[in-house]
Formats: sequence, C-alpha cells, structure tokens
Amino acid sequence: MSTSQAGGHPDLTTDFTLANPGAPEAAQNVVFQAPTGVFGNPRAAIECQASDFTLDRCPPNSQVGLVTLHANYEGNSNFLLGTAPIFTVVPQNGDTARFAFIVPVLGIPIAIPVAVRTTTDYGLRFTVKDISQLTPLAEAKLTFWGFPAAEEHDAQRFAKGSPGNPAGCPEEEGTACITEPTEASVTPTPLTDNPTTCTGEELSASLEVQTYQDPEHLTEAQSTYPPIEGCEKEVFKPVLQASPTTSQTDSASGLNVELRAPQFLTKAASPSEIKAATVTLPPGLTINPDAADGQSACTDAQANFNSESPAQCPDSSKIGTFSIGTPALPERLEGAVYIGQPKPGDQYRLFEFASGFGINAKLVGSVRPDPQTGQVQVEFPDLPQAPFDDFQLHLFSGERGLLATPAACSVYTVSAHFLPWNSVLADQTSNQHFGLESGPGGSPCPGQIRPFTPSLLAGTSNASAGAHSSFSLKLGREDGNQLLGKLGFTMPPGLSANLHGIAYCPETAIAAAANTPGLSEQAAPSCPAASQIGTTNVGAGPGSHPFHAAGKIYFAGPFQGAPLSLVAITPALAGPYDYGTVVVRIALHINSTDAHVVADSETVPSILGGVPLRIRSIQVNIDRPDFMINPTNCEPFSIVSEGVGDQGTAASFSSPFTAVNCSTLGFKPKMTITQLGGKGFTKRAQDPSLRFDLNTRPGDANIKSVAVTLPKAFAVDQRHLGNLCSRAQLAAEHCAGRAAIGTVSTETPLLEKPLTGPAYAVSGFGKLPHLAFILAGQVTLIPEAMSSSVKGGHLKTIVPTVPDAPIGHFRLTLFGAKQGYLVNTRSLCAAPAVSTVEYTAQSGKTLTQKVKAKTACATKAKKSKRHH
Repeated sequence: MSTSQAGGHPDLTTDFTLANPGAPEAAQNVVFQAPTGVFGNPRAAIECQASDFTLDRCPPNSQVGLVTLHANYEGNSNFLLGTAPIFTVVPQNGDTARFAFIVPVLGIPIAIPVAVRTTTDYGLRFTVKDISQLTPLAEAKLTFWGFPAAEEHDAQRFAKGSPGNPAGCPEEEGTACITEPTEASVTPTPLTDNPTTCTGEELSASLEVQTYQDPEHLTEAQSTYPPIEGCEKEVFKPVLQASPTTSQTDSASGLNVELRAPQFLTKAASPSEIKAATVTLPPGLTINPDAADGQSACTDAQANFNSESPAQCPDSSKIGTFSIGTPALPERLEGAVYIGQPKPGDQYRLFEFASGFGINAKLVGSVRPDPQTGQVQVEFPDLPQAPFDDFQLHLFSGERGLLATPAACSVYTVSAHFLPWNSVLADQTSNQHFGLESGPGGSPCPGQIRPFTPSLLAGTSNASAGAHSSFSLKLGREDGNQLLGKLGFTMPPGLSANLHGIAYCPETAIAAAANTPGLSEQAAPSCPAASQIGTTNVGAGPGSHPFHAAGKIYFAGPFQGAPLSLVAITPALAGPYDYGTVVVRIALHINSTDAHVVADSETVPSILGGVPLRIRSIQVNIDRPDFMINPTNCEPFSIVSEGVGDQGTAASFSSPFTAVNCSTLGFKPKMTITQLGGKGFTKRAQDPSLRFDLNTRPGDANIKSVAVTLPKAFAVDQRHLGNLCSRAQLAAEHCAGRAAIGTVSTETPLLEKPLTGPAYAVSGFGKLPHLAFILAGQVTLIPEAMSSSVKGGHLKTIVPTVPDAPIGHFRLTLFGAKQGYLVNTRSLCAAPAVSTVEYTAQSGKTLTQKVKAKTACATKAKKSKRHH
C-alpha cells in the first residue's frame, strides 16, 4: 500500500501466485479477504454499464486500477498475458459492488464481485470468479488506486476500447503501450480507506482458492497488512439528534434518532468510525408499559446472526424503522427495528437491520432503564469498524409508542457519548434538546403540582337487599394526573362477605409468589384455588389503550394489624417480557361497632423492571359464588376511597351505593330470657344470673338496634361496680384486667366459628354504666349497650348500633352471686318477670315483644333424707 496513515486512502496492491497452475488442478474462484477496517468506495469512479463492458468500451473515468496476469498458456506455465484496466461496473445479482477486467490476449471477461462480511467484522470480500480452466491462472497482481480520478494516474489510464479491441497492454507488464495520458474528467474522490485504529501491529489478510477439480476444498494463504499509523491526525466528531414524536406531556410517543458522522471524501484522512455509542434520555422520558402489549420477540436464530442472509423476524416484533447512509452506496440501506429476545442481564434488546446492495447489516443495541427511576440509556456497545454518513432510527409512535413522555412541559436534553475506534482520540459527547409544549391531547400544560382527581365506580351486580352478588370496583386516573400511590377504601355498613368455608392463602405461598416468574405463576398459581375470591385487572400506560395485566385475588389471614386481608397476585407479563409476579396485600380492618370494612392497600407499585407503570386503572372483581352479601338497609351510602398522589396530594373520591327492595324482607327476631343458678337466686336482694338468647331467621332483614326494658324486679347492683372498665381502657385494651360481668357469643352464618368473649360494665356515662361486649374470633366486634332508668323505675338497655349482618344466634349471660350485675328488688316468684323488647330492622321495620323470663320459681325443692 502507498500510505499507512489511519483513515488514509492508499493505492492497494494484491499479488498472488498459484504454484503448478493447471497441474493437477485449475483455479476457478479466488477469494481475497481484506483486512478489518479496509474499505472501498466504488462510487469514486463512474460505473461502467454492462452493455459497454460487454462491447469492450468502458469509459476511462470508470477505471479504478490495473491487473497484470500470468497463466499456463501455450506450454509456458508462467506466460505473461499482459496488463489490463480494472473497471467499476454496475453491480449484478445483489453484489455490493463489482469490478471487472478483460484478460489480455484471451479476451475473457472476469468479474470481481465485492461483498461485506456482515457476520463478523464487516470487512470486504473480493471474489475473482470463473477463471478459465483452459488457460489456468498462474499469477495475478491487482492494484486499486486510492484516488482513481487523480491526475497522477492519467498515464496509466486507458482510453475507451472498442468491440473486439479491449483496452490493455497484451503481453506487457505495465502500461508502456499507452501513448498519451487520459484524463478522468471527474473530481477525484477516494476509492480506498485505511482502518482508523492504530494498534501498532500488522493486520491480517487471506486468500482462498477454489478449484474446478475439487470445488468443496478451499486452499488458504495468509498475508499481512502494514501497521496503521498517524491516528492523531484523524478527527472524531459525531453528532446526535433525538426527539420524541409528540410535544405533549404524559403521552405515548415514538422516538426519532439520527446519528451523523459525515465522511470527508477528500485527500484528508477519513474520520474515526464509532466503536460504541450510549444515548441517555432525559428523566421522565421512559419506556411505555403498553409498548410490548401484543408484541413478540425476534430470536437470535430468526435474526440469522451467523449468516449473511436477511433476518426473518416476525412482524409482531417490529417496533420501528432503521436506515444507514454511506457514500459508498447510491442509496440508503433500509430496514427495521425489532424487539430482541430477552437474555439474563439484557432484558431489553434492540435488533436494527438494514439491507440493500447485497448487504444485510445487523446491529444489536440494549435499552437499560434505571430500576429505580426508569431513566433510559440506549447502548450500542459493538458497532462495526465501517464508515457511514448517518444512522436514522425511528421508533413507532401512536397509542402504543415505545416511550412515554415526561409529565411536565419543559425543555429536555438527550445526551450521547461516543467511543471511537481510534483509541488515540478522546471520547465525544453530543447534546440535543427538545421541548414539550402542551398537556395530554393538546390540553394546557399542567402546573407545577399536577391535579389528582381519580374516579371511582363500584357496586354489586345485583342490588337486592340481603342478596348474594358479585362486587366490582374500578379506580381510574386520567393522563396528566398525579400517579396513584397508597390507596384505602371504606365500604358501606352491611356490605359483607360469607367467610364460612373460605380457605386462607398461606403466608408461605404469598412469600413464594413474590419470587415466582410470571409464566410459572400463571401456569400454577401459588395460592390454593379454595382461597380465590375474584380477579384483578390493572391498566398501565398513557393514552386511550393502556396495557392490561390480569391477576387473581385471594383471601388471607392477618396483615399489618388487621384480622383479615386480601392478596392480589398478578403475573407481570407483557409481550416477550416476564417481570415476575407482583404481590399486593390489602389489610381488611373491621369496624368494631358496625362491622363496616376499611381496606388499606400496600403502596401500589410504581415501577417494574425499570418501566414506570403509570397506572391508569385498577379493577377488582369479587365473583366467588355466595361470597358477597348486600346490606339490608336501603339508605343511600357511598363506597369511599382515599388516596395520595406521587406529588403528595391527598384526595377522597366516592361511588354511590344503595341497596333496593328492603321492604320485601321479613323481620321476626325472637328473644328468650332465662334465670340461671337455681331457686335460691329468685329471692329478693339476690344477684341472679340471667341469660339472654336472641335468634333471627335466615333471609330476614338484619337488626339495626335492640332495646330491652327489664321489669322493676331487676336493678343494677351498685355494690359490685367497683371494678368498672374505663372508656380509655375499653378503647386501648378491650378492658383487659377488669372484672367481667358476663359472657357473650354469637353464631353467625358468615363465620366458620362463633365469636365469643366477656361482657364489661363501662364507666363514664352518668349514674349507670354502659355495657361493652367483646366478641372475638375471626374478627372482633365490640357492640355497646347504653343503660338508663326510665319511667316507673325500669332499667332500659339499648344497643343502638347492631352490625348489618345476619346474627343467627346471640347469647348474653350475666354473672350472678358475688359477680352479679343485677339484683332482685323483689322475689321473682311473687309475679312474672316480663321484659319489653323493641327491635328496629335495618330495613326500617319495627317489632315489640313481651318476653317473660324463665325462672326457677316452679322448681320444687327436694326433701333431704335423714339417716338413722
């Protein structure tokens, strides 16, 4: 070569000799593998048309060099056939470029198609095809000029030939037969490029020979290329332009990227090629969670990375277009961008393919979002050592664009970092700016604090009072609003669930689900089917078509101080990506007075796999048969949600809820009162033990309140009230440590086991204490009763708030004797002890009953036997 300057444009000479030409084998094809980084620009000369080449009349400005040939001819094994011009000709059969010459003396046309080694280093491959076996080749010396149109080659440039009289010097080594110089009459541009990296070591070139006699066997020879020097004389100034395809905030977007590294095409050294590039998008311009919905991935096998053939990726993996411009080709290489099959540690791979002129360029990039913030870096770590003017990449826009824009109107910066193949030169950075100018859908730009106005729609599918029904809840958020954070839901009183026979999802299963791949969870759920009560559906991503992830919701045990909980388990699968399994616990707090449910969710996940979710909707469907039960109260209520947005704004939003047809429900509870402890406790001044049993009928309206007015035969025994529970102790410790005045239990059809506990007298309410009933079990309820003295000196006790739930059977047993709460003001046997019981139904109906206490008065005392 004539120069070893990095990026220089040398005259390149290849000289090869074949030993014993034609004996016993004759060469058919000779393949020359150029060193890595050596490139050519066939457009440095005017292409000779095929018709002109056939007629031996290629124009002088299509000549790019010379070839001198020896062959086994007329008994001379090294006969000098002569020197001929090498022309650049119009490529055929998908060649990247094509050179050709006419063999002197023989007049045989020889083609030299050029291909690019796209499976390895993108070096050049020259093939001398279909050499005559009648005149076996002995030696060939090919020289390609660095500047074919340069004046210095005019003396070696042949004038146009004519049919039957091709240009060349038969039986001469050199161009002495040329009598006068011939100008190219075009501006000289470089045909050749040296590599742009200086290692101080020789480069490798190789020759492969295929014979007519043994075409399956290749004979190889190695050669060297002098070390490249002068890297400090090169330049490296790539420029990046990048911007989203929309100027609206919080919206789906594509991306336009143009990377420019112009080639000089002058006598100056070519600039260094780009070895690696990293593009960093601004914070907030993140992966759209909806982008992968319905997409597939292109596998490495489908990409044909080990072949120079085109990729065969499915259309469902296509996410954009890609093209490459180079001065060596008359048109751009055109192609597409595909989702590459994820690999461990390289989740988001991008395949960029561009084809044309026999080249199937294949580049691989990686999108690396920050796992905490979602900020995106796009890396191209291994770009080929090949010259190009520009890369243009367009990622599709639309509702499922690959990206989602930041939430605020502002000017944002895209930065790029470039590493050159020339290790002497410094890395370069390039910054590009873009602006977002309106809110979603063209609305005005949001303020510094975005709005937070979620919507809530909730209710049962069958609103009939007391009926079993499925229940659904949907929470929505508009684009441009603050993101959803922690959420809580307050259910109306009476909207309850039948927990009888419902299994809990074990804590071990819940913990295991959080570490289970999404596909595995989908195929074999971690929680038992017996604990499933419904499904969930979460919508994520901006625009009118967010991505939806389906999950299941299970019943579970205590969580964060609540007696019960739900667990939503969602396999996080989006297109070819498996993000694992998302587990969200919802604590179910049961109000101890009216049993209404407050559901407190864990903080809703905001990012997964480096993808900010931008959750748009959360839908819960509780559809287990005979699970949810409507209230029997038809007053208007609301399902209320409280949430906090990502900027700290708190909001409360609600959905109306009203049961219907309460008037059709029956209402006939029944109470019995029984004196315990024997006849001795029927006497005046004794403290009897009384048992109150309340039974309700299935299908009736539930009790809202109940009042019991005792006969004057009973009064509160003030002597036994010294160990009263205070109001504060009731709230803090459920009166633990205080003396109980009785026991309570209830057997509701909604629970597996009865609720049981003590009854306490609670101070702080005037002359008479109130009563508190601690009903504990699967849940804890603490109904309270207010006692007062009414007209006539009767003791009246009212439970003003009874949970709107079927009681089944309720029992209160008041202790007697020294623990007695009540004292007889007269003998219970003197007259019947009749109480008045007043009921109010949740439906509004009322009922009054007279209840005669069952006493031991009728019991006959047994005569004692005397022993003699």
